[in-house]
Amino acid sequence: MAQPTHSPLSLILNPLSSQRGALFGLDARIALSIFALLAVVAGFVAFGRIGIARQTALIAELQAFEQAFLQYQTDLGTFFLFTLDKPMEDTNSAEDVAALWDNTKVKPNFQPRWNGPYLNREHRRHREFGSFSVFYAQVDRQNYCTSQSACAIWLTLGQVPASRWAEVNRALDEAGGKYKEPGGEDISSGRVQSDARTDPRALFYRIDGREQP
Repeated sequence: MAQPTHSPLSLILNPLSSQRGALFGLDARIALSIFALLAVVAGFVAFGRIGIARQTALIAELQAFEQAFLQYQTDLGTFFLFTLDKPMEDTNSAEDVAALWDNTKVKPNFQPRWNGPYLNREHRRHREFGSFSVFYAQVDRQNYCTSQSACAIWLTLGQVPASRWAEVNRALDEAGGKYKEPGGEDISSGRVQSDARTDPRALFYRIDGREQP
């Protein structure tokens, strides 16, 4: 039968080893408390980083669309709308964005110059905020395009939480908060706009299209 490492007599005769054991137990409890505190702090930091990551991801998606439209127009040599293979009377532009990855949406005479897909996706759906679509308006978004006006592509995403919209607007229209937009004009001016102060709300992002003739 195994013998105990220390007899009661040895503990009495050598109290230092007993103290070491007690101190070790106290140190362990202190260490566990510190680890628990660090875990809580790390949790808060991680939660904040998740929010920042989501904001950054949405901005990156908008900018990826922007680069795709600009490259598309450079390759095809004209305004995006003019290249689409659909009747002129067809005013439903929601599906137009698909021309970035589907060349069957492009007029046959432009297809040889189409060098896509311009985005790594095959659908308009966003994983959180509805679906991407486009419409065409002047740079202020308040007026339709005319033959004598500049015309922009407005990328839209229909179900963006108000807080996320504000983050994107702050990053892209206010240079991260350095240049605050005048009160009440945040949804109606700049490259990031909306149609109302709802929650969620539509996000409109302006992309350069046709300059004024």
